[in-house]
Amino acid sequence: MKRTEQKVLKFIEQFKLINKGDKILVAFSGGPDSVFALHFLYKFRKKYKIELLALHFNHGLRGKESNGDENFAKEFCEKQNVQFISQKLDVKTFAKKNKLSIEEAARLLRYENLRRIALKSGCTKIVTAHSQSDNTETILMNLFSGTGLSGLSGIPVRRENIIRPLLCLSKQEIVQYLGEEKINSRLDSSNLNDDFRRNYIRNQILPLIKIKLNPKIDEAVFRSSQNLSNALQLNETLVEHLRSQFVTLTRNALSIQIRLSDLFGGEIPGEVLRTILKENFDHAFEYDDFIKINALITKQKGKQVQLTSGLIALRESNSIRIERVQKTSNNQIELKVGDIVTIGPQKIGIKLADTKEVKFSKGGRVEFISADNLSEKFILRVWNPGDKFKPLGMKHLKKVSDFLTDEKIPSSGRKNQLVLLSRNQIVWIVGLRIDDRFKLNSKTKKIYKLWVN
Repeated sequence: MKRTEQKVLKFIEQFKLINKGDKILVAFSGGPDSVFALHFLYKFRKKYKIELLALHFNHGLRGKESNGDENFAKEFCEKQNVQFISQKLDVKTFAKKNKLSIEEAARLLRYENLRRIALKSGCTKIVTAHSQSDNTETILMNLFSGTGLSGLSGIPVRRENIIRPLLCLSKQEIVQYLGEEKINSRLDSSNLNDDFRRNYIRNQILPLIKIKLNPKIDEAVFRSSQNLSNALQLNETLVEHLRSQFVTLTRNALSIQIRLSDLFGGEIPGEVLRTILKENFDHAFEYDDFIKINALITKQKGKQVQLTSGLIALRESNSIRIERVQKTSNNQIELKVGDIVTIGPQKIGIKLADTKEVKFSKGGRVEFISADNLSEKFILRVWNPGDKFKPLGMKHLKKVSDFLTDEKIPSSGRKNQLVLLSRNQIVWIVGLRIDDRFKLNSKTKKIYKLWVN
């Protein structure tokens, strides 16, 4: 048995990548890596008691050369008696429609179709033939782009049902093995084009590193990426703990307690910010965001900064609030009984109610008012400086601004607070309090239900 084969067998066992009886879908381009993967799995199919299915993608980017790859892949599988499927991908159209690079569009389409066909054909595993060399290139690309820790952990050995058993081998080992075994493969001419970032790293930067610094750079980087990957698992547990203790989520915003920074030398950890912004806003976190958010820790209440992707961060009393920029209109909205309007993330409605529906609750998001002296037309707008109303339970008018301050409404919420008016009188501070003059009493004959969600 070849040393190269022994390395792969040991790697599969170490990471428990293949179970006996698996049906495996192999992404088969016809290049050296995928040829080695299919050859290896076919050779050891009886050992693992596996069934193989090869899937080739014709990206249609290199004309006759692409068709030549497809023909080669088909003939190779026929000789090995491996079931073969070929699929054409319209990469250019997909890239243009979604404003992606050709590389990224092709990658997304491949994985989408690999998962779809694996599910359709009953395959339990998907093999992609990424090598240690691919891992090195990926990490360097991410590093040069200013990635986070996850980007430096490289290509995962396993992700869901996708496995990569060749991550224990360098490209050189694979090519050498195929040469010794006299196994042909195809060369993608686009890999020689240094206009692509990955190709420039592969063809220009890595050869110099191997000559000047470390001829086994792929092996060294893989070890480092695995160490980092293991550390990230611990890091994810810590981030989850910190999030549960110090981060509060609402429908369209999140608040991070300032005291979290006391545990980390006066800064909120970047990985915490990266995780919560990605999950809550699908936000691609950048280093500038880290600097801006942490700068707010020493600022006074009310200070805010603009982040990327339309987010803002606002310093509050004991926390930093992060939300999307809300474009609240200054225009008045006419609202009639029976209407429901949507403003930002909120829906607000008014309806006629009867006494059986009346149910008082805390919070002010559902209110019942006396409609005896009201028309069926209301005005909805953002409160203005100088606005006054008589809060429920009080005998005197109070400025809306003072009421919001007393209620400890954060400045981010105050500026967009809505009020509902009838005949130029505030009936409801939406979601908070009604005016005492419109409360229900024993003489009430007509009831309106106000609600917001």
